[in-house]
Amino acid sequence: MERTLIRDITPGTRAKVRGFVENLRNKRTMAFIVVKDITGKLQLTVEKEKYPEIAAEIDRLSIHSVVTVEGIVVANEYVKMGGIEMLPDAFSIDSIAEALPIDENSEIDVRLDYRWIDLRREKNQLIMKVQTTLSAAFREFLLERNFVEIHTPKLIGAASES
Repeated sequence: MERTLIRDITPGTRAKVRGFVENLRNKRTMAFIVVKDITGKLQLTVEKEKYPEIAAEIDRLSIHSVVTVEGIVVANEYVKMGGIEMLPDAFSIDSIAEALPIDENSEIDVRLDYRWIDLRREKNQLIMKVQTTLSAAFREFLLERNFVEIHTPKLIGAASES
């Protein structure tokens, strides 16, 4: 089965989703996992007694681990993420993440040291999305007026890092 982006899934269908674990609530009989890809978030709801092999995999999970999940997508008005959730019947861990060196309360200098991780925060992604939208609008405006976009070599007065 081909991977489906989270924004494209619909209730009543079977889907295969790949993303990283944003949140994990591992209870005694149930597990709730929020998986995120570039297009959105999806809650997975797992009945541990019904799927003991999936429950064993979930026990190994950590935040930001990458998973591939297959299952039925159902409507659930109590789920905050678009009112849909997935009931997985196939679950695999693609990569287990180590503990992150930063958290939401880290100071700015620490967050900048680990910028590639910090860019996963929605607030920081929004900044990049706004910048992308503005750049695209400027580019489109100028192209409509027959401007030519050029990419010149960059000459600098000192050696570069590469």
